[in-house]
Amino acid sequence: MSKTILVIGTYDTKDAELKYVCDTIVAQGGRVIAMDVSVLGNPTLPTDISKHSVAIAAGKTIQDAIDAGDENLAMQIMAKGASVLTAQLYAEGKIDGMIGLGGTMGTDLVLDCCNALPLGVPKFVVSTVSFSPLIPSDRLAPDIQMILWAGGLYGLNSVCKS
Repeated sequence: MSKTILVIGTYDTKDAELKYVCDTIVAQGGRVIAMDVSVLGNPTLPTDISKHSVAIAAGKTIQDAIDAGDENLAMQIMAKGASVLTAQLYAEGKIDGMIGLGGTMGTDLVLDCCNALPLGVPKFVVSTVSFSPLIPSDRLAPDIQMILWAGGLYGLNSVCKS
């Protein structure tokens, strides 16, 4: 039986990388639910869960996130909504695990989603700041898997693909 993986990220700026992850999961027989946690831009193709749905799950609108006037506050709105949706998808039996990609703020958001899932549910984070002092240890779920996204600042490339 194939598994369904939730793929979380900012599809406005990491679209190619996230699409690569989704395509790789599907090529290995899995299914994907893509969640966009962008604020300003839009993905090249629609995702299963739009940034509008994420903001609504936080009790806000995407315009509220934009009007926050601060990237950190906007991402806090998106993190709250993404966490609520992640927990809901798991409770409804719609996902079997998750993977998230991000830089500093994207990683912070994805860690909230990891903590929204029960112990033992696969949680994978690909981050430009994996295990750095920027991430306090209490933010890490005890069963999280992290990998440093060394080439992540340079777009999709052979280093990222490997």
